[in-house]
Amino acid sequence: MDQTLFSKITLQYLTENYSDFVENIDFKEDQSFDCSIKSVKGSRFLWIATYDLEITIGFENHNKECDWHFHIGASEGNGLNEELQELTKQLNKILNNEQVFILEDDKYIPLDKNEEIAVNEDEKLYVWNDI
Repeated sequence: MDQTLFSKITLQYLTENYSDFVENIDFKEDQSFDCSIKSVKGSRFLWIATYDLEITIGFENHNKECDWHFHIGASEGNGLNEELQELTKQLNKILNNEQVFILEDDKYIPLDKNEEIAVNEDEKLYVWNDI
């Protein structure tokens, strides 16, 4: 599959399932794209990109500085259908306030149950509606 077809299929999927993202889509010269939505409180953007034939999602601030991102792509052995399923899973966790974040060095970092990130008892945890 080439970049144009990959992006076209991903865009169609987003249009049908997460249309808010495509309101500010930015196509690149190679026909990859990125798009984003603003967080509820307006402090971050949740973005999706299709660079290098893989889907990537992450947070960035108003200065285009990335808090975190991760790739849902071929390096995991996924096909596009599997990537779209994983994208749905991750977006739903975030948008439905199921994914918890910690604010560290002015970056919202997702907490994963499998990771060993030290969280102080008095440290505030955030979900999408808080960011």
